[in-house]
Amino acid sequence: MLAEYKSLRLYSKIKMLFTENVVGKELHDIIVAVVFPGLLEKKCLEDFSVIGTQLLIAIRAYQIETGKVPASLNELVPEYFFEVPRDPFDGKLIKYSPEKKIIYSVGKDLKDSGGSEGKNWRTMEDPSFKVEF
Repeated sequence: MLAEYKSLRLYSKIKMLFTENVVGKELHDIIVAVVFPGLLEKKCLEDFSVIGTQLLIAIRAYQIETGKVPASLNELVPEYFFEVPRDPFDGKLIKYSPEKKIIYSVGKDLKDSGGSEGKNWRTMEDPSFKVEF
C-alpha cells in the first residue's frame, strides 16, 4: 500500500515545475500575452477561419436539403452542430446575417459592427465570410 502512495508523489522540484496546475496555466497565459503580443489575435483568427468554414459547409448542406439558407444558425442545431459555435474573440455566439449573406466575428475590438466588407477577412474590423451560394 505504501508503494502506491509513493509512486504518486513528485520526486523532485524540477519535475514539479512541469506538472500542470492552475497557477502555472495563468503564468503561462500572462507570459505568452506579454512576450508574444498579437499571438492571441492570430489564434482567434485561425479559430474563426475553422468555424466559418464549418458553418459555410453546414449552411450549404442545409440549403441543398431545404432549398433555402437558414434564417438563423439555430436552424443548424442539432442536425449539423451540437450548439451554435462561439466567437473566439468574445465567447458569445458567432454572428450570422442571412440578409447580408455573411458569417462574421466581432474581431479584436470586440465591437459588433455588423460585419465587414472586403477581400481579406484577416484584416477586416469584423472578420467576415460571404455566403455566396
